[in-house]
Amino acid sequence: MSIAKINVFEQAKILEQPFLVVDLAEVDDFAARLFVSEGMVHPHKHIDQEQLFYTLDGELTLETEWGNTTLRSGEMAVIPKAVSHSCGSLARATALVFERRYFSNRQNGQRRLFVLQGAGELSSVSIGAEALELEGPSVPRRLVTVDELALSLVKYQGETEEHHCHHGSELLLVHQDSVTLETELEAVSLTRGDITVVPKGATYRVQAPKSALIVLATKSGPEQT
Repeated sequence: MSIAKINVFEQAKILEQPFLVVDLAEVDDFAARLFVSEGMVHPHKHIDQEQLFYTLDGELTLETEWGNTTLRSGEMAVIPKAVSHSCGSLARATALVFERRYFSNRQNGQRRLFVLQGAGELSSVSIGAEALELEGPSVPRRLVTVDELALSLVKYQGETEEHHCHHGSELLLVHQDSVTLETELEAVSLTRGDITVVPKGATYRVQAPKSALIVLATKSGPEQT
């Protein structure tokens, strides 16, 4: 089984114009999309799906009817359905956007046409802060969910036991340091900013010479510890 990888920072260099969005990877019916910002996007909302913004470089500001927040490198936030929002930055910023690849109402009819202003609160999650709460190597910690996709943080150190992707595909994004991902047929080296997707039904193990942090995205993610 061949495992492909792509580096988000190398791909960001190719995007010369702001507000360009490029699909990098798919996790079942979800997509990880690279987003380059410089300036502000006009306010809008999505009645069929949530959006997760994960800043990789620079600072990305989210302005919403539930409050505003600025996401710095390693921080993320979810925009709920029907919450009007705009996003942007004074200087160039690079982020990943996780969202469904097609409208959820075509699956189950769960649309939200509007929300009450101020009825909720926009909160952000810092990978650096969450890393301090990790119990130990190979124990995932839930970060956020966007619709049915869960993002968790995992610390790898040394060689792990085999892991089987029972419930669906699994996306791994290296946040810190480097690892080697071994499957049945090959091994691939991953460094900071590399993304790879292991398909459903596959088995893999991870080797990390140092303490590496991985953001794991899966439709049936592990529970937070």
